[in-house]
Amino acid sequence: MEYPKWDLPEEFRQALLPRLRELEDRFGYWYTEVAGALQNKVGGYPAWTQPPKWPHCARGHRMEHLLSVTGEPGYGRWLPLDEHRPGETQPLWQSLADPAVLETLGPDMDMGDAGGIYVFLCRQCPDLPYAHRFDCH
Repeated sequence: MEYPKWDLPEEFRQALLPRLRELEDRFGYWYTEVAGALQNKVGGYPAWTQPPKWPHCARGHRMEHLLSVTGEPGYGRWLPLDEHRPGETQPLWQSLADPAVLETLGPDMDMGDAGGIYVFLCRQCPDLPYAHRFDCH
């Protein structure tokens, strides 16, 4: 399951900080490292590498995330368990793909420096306006 990465309202984020620090101490990763999947996907949340920049349609509605086009990393929490390197002992968020399956993980493209292109859609408007955003490190 995905969660907003940098999109948490500030008051909510501040209220969560003690729990997030506890989880970091316990599991060794920070919330934003595992909240959203950095990969090509339909739906979910943008895996922003910069501060969020949600587009709005001409009528002022915040658009919905439709799809992401990013590099497909061969590591991390979102890597399917059956694609992990045999005998891997690292935490899931640091683990690497089995070299035998790396070529099957995606098109091996980079968007800037670990960034992505995010496509948005406004389903509240009858003409379904769309927009995109690009971000990178």
